[in-house]
Amino acid sequence: MRTLLLFTFIIVTSFLKAQGNLQFNQVKIINNTDAPQTVPAGKVWKIESVFANDQDVYAASTSGANQSFFTSCGVPSAWYFYYGRYLAINNIPISFGVHSSGEQMTQLPIWVPAGSTICTCTSSSFCARGYSAIEFNLVP
Repeated sequence: MRTLLLFTFIIVTSFLKAQGNLQFNQVKIINNTDAPQTVPAGKVWKIESVFANDQDVYAASTSGANQSFFTSCGVPSAWYFYYGRYLAINNIPISFGVHSSGEQMTQLPIWVPAGSTICTCTSSSFCARGYSAIEFNLVP
């Protein structure tokens, strides 16, 4: 029985293939005034840091007004509950700030696959000043 299980395991694992290896290509630093960035085909980005203006801890917004921070990417206006360090990845706004209670809103790093669009915005209260990413080639 043991031999049969071992044989089955070897046969099954011989058909499995990895998705590829990562090969370092370059480091990118994107400013919030740069155009939206699209991860090229055959690449993957690892966002390592998101830059703040002058603070890293943000309170909740009490204005209740919808904001249009990412019009260059086509992200619809929304009410942003927390201030601080937003990026939009594939039209989804994500906050990278630290809430005033001490909780990190989004943990870094974030892996971004080929074809994804990353958009920054220019609001001094809500938006990231930029971000850094490591670009890797996908090697079969």
